[in-house]
Parts: sequence; structure tokens; C-alpha cells
Amino acid sequence: MAAADSQFDHLASQVLAAGGKVGPSELHGFICGLLASGARPQKSRWQKELAEFLDLDAMPADLQRDSLQLAESSLQSLSDSSFSFQPLLAGSDDLAEKGQSLCLWCQGFLHGFGLGNYSGELLPTSSEALKDLTEISQLDAEQMETTPEQEAQLFEVQEYVRMAALNIFVECSGPADSAHKRGDGHTVH
Repeated sequence: MAAADSQFDHLASQVLAAGGKVGPSELHGFICGLLASGARPQKSRWQKELAEFLDLDAMPADLQRDSLQLAESSLQSLSDSSFSFQPLLAGSDDLAEKGQSLCLWCQGFLHGFGLGNYSGELLPTSSEALKDLTEISQLDAEQMETTPEQEAQLFEVQEYVRMAALNIFVECSGPADSAHKRGDGHTVH
């Protein structure tokens, strides 16, 4: 967990220093949504496409490099048969902040999946999961109180989001190298 917290904080600092308008959770969700749609990052287009999402005129080299590494590691963890994938969320002890981070991750995922322009027919499980992610993205996390019950509920929702993302990825994009084998030309948009 400490590695994820460190990665979250490092990415937050980079985005803030660059003047970006999106936090690490939403950025990671965006990347994962693109990957789930079948899009694969292409280094030559990465700078422009992420700069647009972050609302930056230019993407600093270190942020570009780290974002590409995040996309590649996310693709690997989404493809891993051990189901080790985890959304990149704030490691705060404040339940409202954790909840807000999860909502933003879902917003980013939905945005990325939409821009990824998935052209296949969604299976009912993926369609339902996308609807659920939409509802989760609209939750009012600021009203959450740090109680054992709400912590347990947030953990359950977080686990559902994790499994929903994995499910959508598997159903819509298949194994990590299938897009390259198909030669479908999907890229990060």
C-alpha cells in the first residue's frame, strides 16, 4: 500500500506542478478506461492525448514518461491472471477523501472508455458494470463519516469497482496482446 501511496503522491505533485486540472485517481481511471476499450498507448501520440485530458498546453517530459509507465503497468496488471489490479486511489485516513478519490477514478474510467471508442457489442455484464460505475461516480462522498460500517461499505464498493474494471477489460479488450494481433489500430485518444 505504501508504494501505491507514494505513486499517488508523486503523480499528484507532477500534475499540480504542470498545472493539470485532473488528479491521480481520475488520470489512472482514464488510462484504465482507455485500456479496457481496447486502446493501447502509442508513445508518439501519448503526449498530446494526455495533455488534452489534463487540460495542459504541453506535457512535461517527466509527467509524460511516468504516465506512459502507469499505462504500461496498468495494462500488465489488468491482463494479469492473478487479478492483482488495483485502482490508484488516495491513501488518506479520511473516509470522505477516499470515497471522493474512488468517485473520480470511476469518472476517469468512464471518460477513457468513452474516448476509447469501443466498437464491439457490450456484453450484459459489462453494460451493467458501466451503469454501476456511472452511479458510483456520482456519489456524494463528502457526506461519508469515518465509522467502521462506512469503512466496510466503501471497501466493498472499492472491491466492486476493481472487479468491474477487470471484467470490462477482459470482455471488451481481451488479453493484452490481442489488439496487436488483431491489428485493430486502437490508440489512446
